[in-house]
Amino acid sequence: MYPLRSINSLKINFVATWFTTTVITLILSIVLIFYLSSVKVIQPINQNFKLYAAIPESGMVVSENIEKADARAKIIENFFRGYKSLLSGFANTFVQVADKYNLDWRLLPAISMQESNGGQKVINDSHNPFGYGIYGSLILRFSTWDDAIERVGRALREDYLNKGLTTPETIMTKYTPPSLAKGGSWAIGVSSFMEELR
Repeated sequence: MYPLRSINSLKINFVATWFTTTVITLILSIVLIFYLSSVKVIQPINQNFKLYAAIPESGMVVSENIEKADARAKIIENFFRGYKSLLSGFANTFVQVADKYNLDWRLLPAISMQESNGGQKVINDSHNPFGYGIYGSLILRFSTWDDAIERVGRALREDYLNKGLTTPETIMTKYTPPSLAKGGSWAIGVSSFMEELR
């Protein structure tokens, strides 16, 4: 076996080696941390390119106005396209008339769907997708789809909403009274189309 003196000598050498290695590792770690955490400034090489994408024109004015897009017309257009309705091309008119007469923007498109499947089932040359002013043989005709949207929008404001008839259920009582006897099917249909446009 090993003499006692050899074992003690081995222990002392091991402790001395461990201590020396630990101190060296600690010093190197501290140096490395300082090196990695220090900010290094790299001077750019003088080359013939610019570090930005574009130079604005002189005299250019930057505006702080942010314009938001009105999605209502696109929603109406897509709604009518889904039903293969030719009224999809008049989506802007629906929105403009709704704004002009302070109507729910979904009301006129919904009525047109309920009355004529979005203008697909109208009396020849009537341009009347709303069924407005049609009583038996009496047929109210419009010269264009735009004219129909404008005039029915104005009539809804003046003859219905201004008189307190503001929901499909109350509008129905004057617009199409026979629907009352049918369980309010007109108002149910209009409400359903309005919800689809939401």
